[in-house]
Amino acid sequence: MSRAKPSGIAADIAKKMAGKRDPQQEQEVLDWIQTITGEALPSGEYEDILRDGVVLCKLMNCLSPGSIKKIHSKGQAFVLMQNIEAFQKAAQAYGVPKEDVFQTVDLWERRNIPTVTQSIFALGRTAQTHPEFNGPVLGPKLADKNVREFTEEQLKAGESTIGLQMGFNKGATQAGMSMGKGRMIID
Repeated sequence: MSRAKPSGIAADIAKKMAGKRDPQQEQEVLDWIQTITGEALPSGEYEDILRDGVVLCKLMNCLSPGSIKKIHSKGQAFVLMQNIEAFQKAAQAYGVPKEDVFQTVDLWERRNIPTVTQSIFALGRTAQTHPEFNGPVLGPKLADKNVREFTEEQLKAGESTIGLQMGFNKGATQAGMSMGKGRMIID
């Protein structure tokens, strides 16, 4: 890498980001990808395996066949970064919310690897919502819609209830409460 080693607050931020990484989750992601693609992953560090975007593109093509037309296996940085961008677009088209998709620099420059992991978990959750998907589960299942129907009688009964946020709780008040010593102002 051509980037200088961070110092000062940048070093503190990098240290904090490294502290957010969860090796167990990262291994879970790699196992899930390997199971979905049916291919052995290259050996190395988690971020190095995913960095060029080839594995991610293959994963996306297994989940949504033909979603990524061209995968660049070698080339300059700009060309390989196109793999990551293609994965991001395909993931959003597959149904992953835009907010859950990592930025290219998070992976390419290894700036925010936990976000990359969370994005792949979001992809795993989204895959579970597709009826054609019958692969392994990654992460918790997305919540199903829970529409509730109330009768007019139930709605009217709710209007007469005074919530605790209204300031009334069976006569309880703050009278007599001491919040510490009063502030002394001396002229």
